[in-house]
Amino acid sequence: MVTYKGRAGTFRIPGSAAVTHKLLSVFNAAGSTTIVSVDKIFVDVYMTVVKAATVPPPIIRIHRATVAPTGGTALAKVAMDSALTTNASVTLLQGASVDGTASVITHTIAAGTLISQEIAARLITAAGYEPADRVEFLDGSGGVLLRAGEGLVVEVASIAATSNPATDMWSAGIQWSEFTLP
Repeated sequence: MVTYKGRAGTFRIPGSAAVTHKLLSVFNAAGSTTIVSVDKIFVDVYMTVVKAATVPPPIIRIHRATVAPTGGTALAKVAMDSALTTNASVTLLQGASVDGTASVITHTIAAGTLISQEIAARLITAAGYEPADRVEFLDGSGGVLLRAGEGLVVEVASIAATSNPATDMWSAGIQWSEFTLP
């Protein structure tokens, strides 16, 4: 039975040069009686600096987590049906404390946990131009199930300092459902 349907979106999160940074996480606490279905994750970037054609673009990755991420800033859950109530065992974190200010989500990514990845767009000319609309992961038709003690972490991985400067701004969002088994 569906007990909650929600969406959430982060503040703008600054780039971090060649340092991999987490944009968003969702985690269903150990011992939770709720199952979470993550139906959609979306990421967008606003670029402010021209990147050389030889600079590799960042890669957006989604990993499964079996340890709760820490740090970051709590992300408000927005109900898609105000008659339903979310479970406190389901927590969301974002990589910004206020709009445009980073707040570091800490989580060690384990090997073999990659669910999906996408190469981010790259701005070669025309600073301020948004070369691609949002990147969407999962297709809204069932997504990824998170049982007790499981979560997802969305990160941006960069290998060159000039591919993800602090003036570039990332945003991420998530749509999910919570339910209990009959």
